[in-house]
Amino acid sequence: MNDSDLKLVYDMSDADYFGAAAASNSLLGELKKSPAHLRESIRNPAPATPAMRFGSAFHVATLEPTKFAEQWARGSELRGNTKEGKAAKAELEEQYESDNILKPADYDAVCQMRDNVLTHSIAGELLEGASKEVAAFWTDPATQMHCKAKIDVLPGDEGRLIDLKSTVDASPAAFAKAIGNFGYHRQAAHYLNPFDTRDEFLIVACEKKPPYAVAVYRVADEAIEAGKREVAMLLERWAEVIDEVGLDGDWPGYDEVIYELYLPPWVQ
Repeated sequence: MNDSDLKLVYDMSDADYFGAAAASNSLLGELKKSPAHLRESIRNPAPATPAMRFGSAFHVATLEPTKFAEQWARGSELRGNTKEGKAAKAELEEQYESDNILKPADYDAVCQMRDNVLTHSIAGELLEGASKEVAAFWTDPATQMHCKAKIDVLPGDEGRLIDLKSTVDASPAAFAKAIGNFGYHRQAAHYLNPFDTRDEFLIVACEKKPPYAVAVYRVADEAIEAGKREVAMLLERWAEVIDEVGLDGDWPGYDEVIYELYLPPWVQ
């Protein structure tokens, strides 16, 4: 693929990005379960969970501090079942969306996480001066599938992309498991695919509990290559389903077989 086939949008709203019909890494993750899971996710996106809202707040606070200050609020510490507490809540809801009003402890945690990332000797330097929350759109040359990605940090240099993640455990041992469990290698491959001049994917991970420790990881080349094979397979499967049954046909779920069930390697 040539970079000239890639369209970057620097000021796209979340609503417009998520509403764009294209293959994202999260949708590829649903397709990995089955085409039926993919279509259900497209037709009826799951509502944001508290953990997702916390992660969004952390992203906005760290990457778009002005937006965070304007659109997110620290909830009242008054008890919600009291007259004063109800009045304080109502006042905040007049100024902010309810999902953007954080519990005081969560708001304070987000701010501390942000500060720890920005003052980290490596993470802070990686984020400084880079473009943030950049929407990318391209067409996969092998399948002609439209693809998209929301890049957290796009540095001015031509070598890498950077992703920001909140996590329970940012230690090397735990995060090595997280790469497999959450498909971060596939995300890295999907995000890098449209670029000719970028081949590194870095992850800045920050823990959600004290001491809110920060760690920076580079997804290994062999992991990215494995991710690229997985992305290619999933895009091909997506295109095949559309070709075979169409957008309104019966998208299959799990294979109709009796699966053999084995103990996972860590148990053995």
